[in-house]
Amino acid sequence: MSKINPGRQLAVAVLTAVDTQGAYANIALDEALRHTHISSVDAGLATTIVYGVLQHQLTLDWQLAPFITGKKIKPWVRIVLWTALYQMQYLDRVPDRAIFFDSTEIAKEQGNPGLASLVNGVLRNAQRKGFRQPESIKDPVERLSITASLPRWLVQQLLAIYGLEKTAKIAASVNTLPRPALRMNTPAYSVAEIQQSLAAEHITTQPSQVSPVGLVADGGHLAATAAFRDGMVTLQDESSMLVAPTLDIQPDDQVLDACAAPGGKTTHIASFLDAQVGGRVTALDIHAHKVQLIMQNAKRLHMTDRIEAETLDARAAAAHFGTGKFSKILVDAPCSGLGLLRRKPEIRYTKNAQDIAHLPAIQGAILDAVAPTLTAGGTLVYSTCTILPAENQEVVTAFLQRHPDFHQVPTTPIPAQIKATSISPALQLTPDDCGSDGFFIAKLVKNNIQ
Repeated sequence: MSKINPGRQLAVAVLTAVDTQGAYANIALDEALRHTHISSVDAGLATTIVYGVLQHQLTLDWQLAPFITGKKIKPWVRIVLWTALYQMQYLDRVPDRAIFFDSTEIAKEQGNPGLASLVNGVLRNAQRKGFRQPESIKDPVERLSITASLPRWLVQQLLAIYGLEKTAKIAASVNTLPRPALRMNTPAYSVAEIQQSLAAEHITTQPSQVSPVGLVADGGHLAATAAFRDGMVTLQDESSMLVAPTLDIQPDDQVLDACAAPGGKTTHIASFLDAQVGGRVTALDIHAHKVQLIMQNAKRLHMTDRIEAETLDARAAAAHFGTGKFSKILVDAPCSGLGLLRRKPEIRYTKNAQDIAHLPAIQGAILDAVAPTLTAGGTLVYSTCTILPAENQEVVTAFLQRHPDFHQVPTTPIPAQIKATSISPALQLTPDDCGSDGFFIAKLVKNNIQ
């Protein structure tokens, strides 16, 4: 039987999947925890290490560099070293001896005694010599890049958009652990019965300060709870919960959710609809397996009578549906996802400026395609989970220039307690504003025919 701490072992496995297979950390971690029987303490350690390493990866690699000069390091061995250095530098209550033992044993188990010796030697050298201070880097952009573990190109863009003080706040915010958030399936269930069900499994929650239908949990494996299984709650970030209400949905509305998978916003939209009076949301995704995810969520939340999902590229919407079919449309567009760096820290290392440059054309094409399907007087909401104006208001402005039959109105309703970076007239949340995802929400109305 292995003497290695299972939390450390699981963290290395998840980080290796993220690094070598392109897995999303939150999905890979949730899957690993679901299929591995470890204590809540060890699960907490694994979660802390996975997110901590990804949030500080550039910093850790910079710290590691002097100790591996001239050595050819396999990717998984580098990950073992990252996890060890992260614990040494950022987790004060974890003794070095436990870190050294487990890291060496993992290297021995996954490799050979020679690799174990290499790992042990690097870690003892780091312990003896100590870590460098990023503040000593003279170039201010490079210094912030290494300190915050954000790629240089992204630091440059954020500085140009938000300035130094705001960029530093964003950087500090995205390198904290994400808050576990739940959206309550109201009005199907009351707040009291939802919280009672979660409390029965020792999950303590507080009302969200961002959304009236949100709960924030102190921790726990929320997807494994009876409340989740029975459809009382779903996992959704607090910022994302602001999108559906801005459509001002009426019970009998015909709604199009143009880029819907996995269906969080689709099911939120459906909570405002009444199937008895014909209310319905049509959810689209380009991938068939993701359409299945939408319907699985609809079934779990008891909403299949109000949700229809189709495999369709949203850019073919006008040809498929014709004109004037929907009274409300949501385009939660594919984007860079840079507002999600707290929950998906790995995306900062997999994207570059060139990858992002082509996105506004796709976003604009989707808006162009769905516009004819909206009825006169109908509402079109455009949202993204990014914080770059080129994907946000600039896309909206360009759309309005091409479509003079639309006009932009203030994004409402917005809870009074929200302190957003911008509400004029679109809502722009950055990750530091409310401790939730960075999000952009713009509200457009199609003019009535004169």
